[in-house]
Amino acid sequence: MQVLRLGYAAVKGTRHLTRERVSLTPDGVAGDRAFCLVDPATGRVLKTVENPSLTSIEARTDDDGTLRLRFPDGTEIRGRLDAEDGEPITADAESSLDYWGRAVTARLLDGPHAAAVTAYLGLPVRLAATDPGDVVWAGAVSLVTTGELARLGERLRASGGTAPEALDERFRATITLDTDADPLPGTLLRIGSATVEVGRRIDRCAVVDVDPSTGRRSEPVLAHLERHDGLLTFGVDARVVEPGRIEVGDLATPANPQH
Repeated sequence: MQVLRLGYAAVKGTRHLTRERVSLTPDGVAGDRAFCLVDPATGRVLKTVENPSLTSIEARTDDDGTLRLRFPDGTEIRGRLDAEDGEPITADAESSLDYWGRAVTARLLDGPHAAAVTAYLGLPVRLAATDPGDVVWAGAVSLVTTGELARLGERLRASGGTAPEALDERFRATITLDTDADPLPGTLLRIGSATVEVGRRIDRCAVVDVDPSTGRRSEPVLAHLERHDGLLTFGVDARVVEPGRIEVGDLATPANPQH
């Protein structure tokens, strides 16, 4: 098995960007979903399924603490999010937010980003910094495979539809592996200098129907996923057993061959 693609989104719900390399920490990918957008009236973290146009915003962080948001029209908003000591500049004290019914602690941030996203979405939002893993739906790491992606494409075409390009981006997978089938639960995979343990299948929602280049729904991908235990699933999650660095092209080798 070989790593074909790596990706993550610095701001939860924004476009899942391809990366050449990632660093795995005990909590997942460094920088992945480090920020989220919040409805200030309710304290709820914005859900991508309710705000699909978020997926067309590209978010990147620089080493100097700058967060850059690029919108589909080419507009780019830049702003520092940390002070000289590296701590976030907060507008308020720590706040408790609602993430799918789970309380998470976040720090609301000052800066130009929230105003720009507010104008783009047409609804008020705040930008918040969260602790690693707090606004992650499934496991800290997610895996998809080229074999399963190919079979999904075949099902879409057989139904008279088309197979969208970059399907793995729609599934927002941390790692795309060039292999025929998903590794089994309990499999330990040595990838680059990191080791992960494969967990459960990931249940999916209508976000996978959204074209990330436009933020609009297109092919009905969700309806063509296989059902397991009553849920539409695709890919598997994983936990980090040994932190390390992974690059595109690295081999993924089972550390427990019985799997």
